[in-house]
Amino acid sequence: MRSRHSRKAEPVLGTSISREAAWPEDDTMEPWLSNPMEKLYADYFYFHFTNRLTPQGRNGCYICYEMEGIRSPTSVDRGVFENEFYPKPRVHTEVCFLNWFTKLPWAKTLDPGKKYTITWYMSWSPCVDCAEQVAEFLKKHNCVRLRIKFPRLYHGNKPKYQQGLRNLDAAGAELAVMCPEDFKYCWDNFVDNLGWSFWYWKGIRWNYHVLDEKLREILCNPMSSLSPRTYNFHFPNLPFASEWNNTYICFQVEERKNSSPKTYYKGVFRNQPSHLQQGYPEEPLHAEQCFLSWFDDKCLSPPVDYNVTWYMSWSPCLECAEEVVSFLEEHENVSLTISISRLYNCDDEDEQHGLQLLHEAGAQVAMMSPEDFKYCWDTFVDNLGWSFWYWKGIRRNYYALDEKLREILCNPMSSLSPRTYNFHFPNLPFASGWNNTYICFQVEERKNNCLKSYYKGVFRNQPSHLQQGYPEEPLHAEQCFLSWFDDKCLSPRVDYNVTWYMSWSPCLECAEEVVSFLEEHENVSLTISFSRLYNCDDEDQQRGLQLLHEAGAQVAMMCPEDFEYCWDSFVDNRGRSFWYWHGICWNYHVLDEKLREILRG
Repeated sequence: MRSRHSRKAEPVLGTSISREAAWPEDDTMEPWLSNPMEKLYADYFYFHFTNRLTPQGRNGCYICYEMEGIRSPTSVDRGVFENEFYPKPRVHTEVCFLNWFTKLPWAKTLDPGKKYTITWYMSWSPCVDCAEQVAEFLKKHNCVRLRIKFPRLYHGNKPKYQQGLRNLDAAGAELAVMCPEDFKYCWDNFVDNLGWSFWYWKGIRWNYHVLDEKLREILCNPMSSLSPRTYNFHFPNLPFASEWNNTYICFQVEERKNSSPKTYYKGVFRNQPSHLQQGYPEEPLHAEQCFLSWFDDKCLSPPVDYNVTWYMSWSPCLECAEEVVSFLEEHENVSLTISISRLYNCDDEDEQHGLQLLHEAGAQVAMMSPEDFKYCWDTFVDNLGWSFWYWKGIRRNYYALDEKLREILCNPMSSLSPRTYNFHFPNLPFASGWNNTYICFQVEERKNNCLKSYYKGVFRNQPSHLQQGYPEEPLHAEQCFLSWFDDKCLSPRVDYNVTWYMSWSPCLECAEEVVSFLEEHENVSLTISFSRLYNCDDEDQQRGLQLLHEAGAQVAMMCPEDFEYCWDSFVDNRGRSFWYWHGICWNYHVLDEKLREILRG
């Protein structure tokens, strides 16, 4: 039981109490005063209300209470309770308050149709027995809204105490860890501070974030924000982060009714170890499952549309992806956008399949760009006004991960990094080690000679292990485009002008596939410009280019102006001008003459 020694002198009700009033060790215990007190002395507040993670000797428990509208519609009543002991039976401070409150003349005449707010600032979170009694009190007094804030968790790692907090939460009590601003509020309103300003002790904010995260895990509720240290540790898009075992979701939920925004929620979820859950004794509860459970319980309403956005430290695993897909299928009024810092086991076919399932179910899946990381810092991190710091490699890592994700999803990339473009597109006469092919494409939809829609993006060839249905051979960039274009765009009633800017000319097999595609779709016109000629002395590869030309495709080498156009249109160049490398014009004329020879046969 939580208790504290009595004192020799019995102060008058409503006076402040100081540790200096404590009796000598050899003195006799005497009865203690009645609750409530008016205020605490400063030294008692600093001793009992510190949010140190491992405090020693804090056996007493205090409640600084605030009641709004109880005595009269505009009244605010404040005071302090502590637990009772010798010579009375030991009674915890929560029970002391409830016993006192139920005897108040105003408490017996509360209007059931109104809401009365009571706030407790407690030096410890409630124990199991007190939580049970408080929950029973709330059931009998439906008109009372109880907010409980505390600086520390009482036996926060023991399941039965965690269950007590969950029972309180289920009964309607609003539980929270005291933030630094709450300590200052208590100092100003419940402490005999002699006019001194509140002193923020070392670690006050860091300890708050640690304890708040722990409480949210226990309650399966979202955290309001992350600490800078947690964000900077768990969210960087490092290429190798296998030891980062926790997943965080920074989420936004926008409710829309009749196409107008209605309500907005945001917060943070984290995966939970198994011992923190009800009904999950063997397996941990993943962050995605935490969100879906909370969203289903707290938010979902059939007549409302929801736009949900997740910013995740890891991409979903296969099991979570399947759960999310099932959720989206059951709730057609929910749209989901997922932005990911890192790809979880991205070379594992099962995890790749999970991402593909999400994409096919309509979820928009993308890698977090540097701008997304800054947005999360500004929106979900208690950053104390500090600006976001872009770590080394943030943009390079984004491009590498974005390219990997696009390979998995078989979707075009939105742009290339300057480094990738400058490496793969120069029209060098000898580039035998450049094994990847990139297509920067434009698609114009025209109906009745009027421009209807416009698409652009980038495809790259894919290794064989990244595909479904291509287990033996890699998927070339041309095949990626044709598959995507056939699935997403094609309509027989629309004319299409397609333009490709390619790092390599098509091989014979791809040329034959493109010719077949053009023969089947007479409403598609194709223009192909390439930087380099693939195996231009090989007769088979020359035959492929001739087939394209005969099928009506316009085939040409990229001129210097084409390289600049691609830089401006398909490269995330951050406002930098295109740099004409040495030999760009000379190489173009040499390659153009070679192509003309091939097409003449």
